[in-house]
Amino acid sequence: MSSPRCWRWVFMGFLLWCLGELPLAAAGPPRVINLKEALQLAFQANPQLKLGRLEEQIAGDEVVRARSGFLPQVKAQVGHTILDDPTKIIITKGGGNMGGVSIPETAVAMTNRNYWSSQVSLEQTIFDFWATPARYQAAVLGKNATRLDTAQIRDNVFLLVCQGYFRVLRAEKLVSVAEQEVAQLKDHLRIARDFYDFGVTTYNDVLQAEVALADAEQRLITAKNDVITFKSNLNKIMGQPIDQPLNLAEEKDLAIPAWALEEASELALKQRADLQAAQQRLEQGKSQLTQARAGYFPRLYAQAGHTFQKNAVWLHEHQYFAIFGLQWSLFSGLDTRAQVSQARERLEQLQVRRQDLADQVRLEVQNAYLALKETAERLRVTEKAVAQGEENLRLNEERYREKVGTATDVIDAQTLLTRTRVNYFNARYDHQMAKAQMLWAVGQINQLLSQENRRHGQLQ
Repeated sequence: MSSPRCWRWVFMGFLLWCLGELPLAAAGPPRVINLKEALQLAFQANPQLKLGRLEEQIAGDEVVRARSGFLPQVKAQVGHTILDDPTKIIITKGGGNMGGVSIPETAVAMTNRNYWSSQVSLEQTIFDFWATPARYQAAVLGKNATRLDTAQIRDNVFLLVCQGYFRVLRAEKLVSVAEQEVAQLKDHLRIARDFYDFGVTTYNDVLQAEVALADAEQRLITAKNDVITFKSNLNKIMGQPIDQPLNLAEEKDLAIPAWALEEASELALKQRADLQAAQQRLEQGKSQLTQARAGYFPRLYAQAGHTFQKNAVWLHEHQYFAIFGLQWSLFSGLDTRAQVSQARERLEQLQVRRQDLADQVRLEVQNAYLALKETAERLRVTEKAVAQGEENLRLNEERYREKVGTATDVIDAQTLLTRTRVNYFNARYDHQMAKAQMLWAVGQINQLLSQENRRHGQLQ
């Protein structure tokens, strides 16, 4: 190998090594999303909502199938028949006598031994004692109920998004609280060590500070893991990769009307999609009962068509026909009776289920109403407690520095402040989740996402 070529390969290798050692460009921070954007993502990509939309399409196809009963049924068939012996008829059975002439028994073939045949027919139901209209009405009601089921799934998903969103924000705040506690305990440990080095305090103060610091560091580790877990859960609800980075904006605009309990309950009974779906299912059950009862009665129909059979002896191979007929299942082994009984029992089942659901809705509204009041009171109390806890810690740290207080007083004050901060953030985000719970309970959580955004999500 020539010397210039050798040096060129060495230079290329060195250049590649340098490029490999360069740090990759750091990926930018994830885009900050707010609550509405999180709801929009869930509306577009949540798997349960996708399944609900597919159920709507299936219900729509059932309507098409039921509507087919109003339309004529056109059928065609063609076949090739091979007989071992052509079909025959006897002209004069046992022979006969005509004008003094003896006529022997004669058998005449009616068909070819090998022939093609075809038939095209059109059949229209004229009246079946409301079986077809009842089936169509049941399908339409089923489609409406399925659409309302999807709306309830959407509301349930939106509630999960709100809860997951605020859990992430709370977990991030609790990480900050834990970091503050660790930093303050480290500062206290430094002071305790200085006092011990100068012989002002005993080593017990240092041990207390070290144990308290270790305990706080464990809580910090747990708090950081909670953030990852809650973000993964939220990503799952939004239909995103569970390890996708999330950066959530603080949500302060989640406001709800000041409903009284009775007012909220009445609103829920009118607006909840699951209750409306239950009512549609109840009406569907009535139509299905009508359809089942029609099995006791006949079906009137008209049929017309054309037949063809290849036949060497027939005068006309092509024939047109028309039939006005009646079909009646006089005995079906008690099958019709059982169908009617099942339809009646299912209707009673739907009535009980709807009443139970109405009671459940009232209970959910009451629980949400009480949670809203409770968290509002907790928030009011803990806001003052945080400021008092900070002042208590400051006073005990000053007392310890002035050798008036003890290390135990400082650690107790720090523990109390941490617990107070945790209680405050729990109350703050529990209150936000209680607002979302109330909106869900009365059937208005979908209003958090505008109608324009929902239409845009469906077009995606």
